Amino acid sequence: MKPTVLKTARLDSRIHALCLLLVCCGPLGCARQSGPPTGQSGSQDGAGATSPAESTHSFIYDGPLPETYHEAPMLAERVRAGDLPPVEQRLPEQPLVIPPLEQIGKYGGTWRRAFTGPIDFQNSDRLIHDHVIYYDLDGETIVPHIASSWEAGDDGKVYTFHLRKGMKWSDGEPFTADDFLFACEDIIMNEELNPAKAGWLKTGAGYGRMEKVDRLTIRYVFPTANYVFPEMFAGLFAGGQNGGTSPFMISSPYQPKHHLKQFHPKYTPRDRLQQMATDAGYTGWVDMLRERAQPQRNADVPTVGPWVTVKPITGDRYVLERNPYYWAVDPEGNQLPYIDRITMQLAEDPEVLHLRALSGQIDMQHRHIHIAKVPMFHDNARQGNYRVLLWPDWAGNDCIIYFNQTYDADPEIASLLQSLDFRKALSLAIDRDEINELIFLGTGTPRAFLPPPDTLYYPGSEYETRYAVLDRDRANQLLDGLGLTETDSDGFRQRRDGQGTLVVTLSAGQGTFLDDPGIAELLAQHWEQVGIKTHVSIQQRGLMSERALANQQQMSLSNPGGSQNPWVYPYAVIPYVWPNAWAMQVHRWYGSDGEQGVEPTEPMRRLVDLYERGFGLPPEQRIGLGQEIWRIHAEQLFIVGTVGLSPANNGVVVVKNNFRNVPPVAPNTPPLQNPGIARTETFFFE
Repeated sequence: MKPTVLKTARLDSRIHALCLLLVCCGPLGCARQSGPPTGQSGSQDGAGATSPAESTHSFIYDGPLPETYHEAPMLAERVRAGDLPPVEQRLPEQPLVIPPLEQIGKYGGTWRRAFTGPIDFQNSDRLIHDHVIYYDLDGETIVPHIASSWEAGDDGKVYTFHLRKGMKWSDGEPFTADDFLFACEDIIMNEELNPAKAGWLKTGAGYGRMEKVDRLTIRYVFPTANYVFPEMFAGLFAGGQNGGTSPFMISSPYQPKHHLKQFHPKYTPRDRLQQMATDAGYTGWVDMLRERAQPQRNADVPTVGPWVTVKPITGDRYVLERNPYYWAVDPEGNQLPYIDRITMQLAEDPEVLHLRALSGQIDMQHRHIHIAKVPMFHDNARQGNYRVLLWPDWAGNDCIIYFNQTYDADPEIASLLQSLDFRKALSLAIDRDEINELIFLGTGTPRAFLPPPDTLYYPGSEYETRYAVLDRDRANQLLDGLGLTETDSDGFRQRRDGQGTLVVTLSAGQGTFLDDPGIAELLAQHWEQVGIKTHVSIQQRGLMSERALANQQQMSLSNPGGSQNPWVYPYAVIPYVWPNAWAMQVHRWYGSDGEQGVEPTEPMRRLVDLYERGFGLPPEQRIGLGQEIWRIHAEQLFIVGTVGLSPANNGVVVVKNNFRNVPPVAPNTPPLQNPGIARTETFFFE
């Protein structure tokens, strides 16, 4: 049977060519993609790759199912010892067949990586990519994954998914519709577990419901048309078990009911649950279930990804090992993954991580490699026997500034943050060219907070540099017009309430993919040149997120991820989507039907209205709404852009030359979960 596929609007194309041109021929000079040394077998340097379309390999397989199946030697030993059933009994009747990028791989080996601590969940989420449906390598075609097929019906209101007969969890238990029903009814929609519900189940008219059609068929039914659903379901917004289970919310569309029901009051009496929680050191069953459901933190929770946790992310070594029940094979019938295990060594200091990669202690790392290190990596590539790939970010801006519109701890600061003229002034005071040269090595483009050119929702070139050019005279005029005319002996503007020098705080995360502290210091210098004294607060990523969710940040730096498509990745652009660093109290207002939080302004209401209307329209009819969303942001400056269109965020990839089936260029954006979109289960050691 030919697989169900859905062609969506391309998130981006030309931007890859632009970024690679900048890196290969621009200021870096030597920092082109580096292939294996001359004479190295299996050479593929990818230096000629310029865009996804030119380098894309499709993972859609149209051939017959293999007649026989094979397994890794380490699993064959367990079969002989009687610990596992034969591979034919572990696979579903119709496994997913994945054609590898370069060649059929070889079994074995340990993939060495680095991680930065217990909150670095995405380090493994992106490798596991355990989505129900997923994107092909072009980043636009949605293909079967866990589900073998699906259908849409009733004008976008109903979506039916067919599971693979015989598919199993990593502990050998059947994977069925009951696991989806449990996840939806008992976890996602449970008020105690999830006060904030999973956004992928919501439309403007309310939440959809999930139905069990039969043991292997599930159906999602929405109150109104939801044409966005497949795009969201295939990406990070819904994700899988690994990406959809966190200490704050459980949003995965499926969960191992046979394992987790012991921690749920529907299946275990509350008094017994409370005793279990107390004995284990939890305050109650909610904290206990949230913790016990996280695959990264628990080796005993069953999963369905290519690898399963054997040493949790909470220690110095985070280790995953092949899933003996993984449900995918290559065209020759070899059960995937090829690689036996993944070992990640803790590296809280980025410099330690870089040194390990330089010395050959890392086999493939796409995460936490800084753009500033590209020349050094290139110079050492031959000696280190690795290649450097550059996967440009599909977001339009690599570093943005959130202006918290609901900050309330200081009325004077709050009033200024809510003033459009204040936001314009600070944006016009930024020397983006300096940030591009010093932080991005000239590989980016100074620009406003917009999607890339030639993408579906790009509002027009007239917005490219609106309020995003250096104009200190105009910035000073705007600040004077706000009444900030009094200055101290150092030239810093005074508060209008008579409480001394005005000091604003800009928060920057430590241990992020960019030198956010360095960018923050440059921004502080730029703003102080127009009289705004700026305190830079460097915070650990976890603390930064906690403070943002608690509405305590004034301004903060971030990467917007894949926000060019507001419906696929709405976190940065829509004020009621959780988490939100620029309108958290507006999120609470919407979530409580106006009983809590802060009422949105008219531009915010307009953003929400456009977003909700978009659910009822197919992609080609959504274009105008998406462009209007971006025009509002360009005019209102709730979020200010700095530099974009570079490979700085998750796009500098260091790969050992014997580590194969890695594409020379791949979509780089959180919704598509790179490098999982390159099908990490097909990576292997040559």
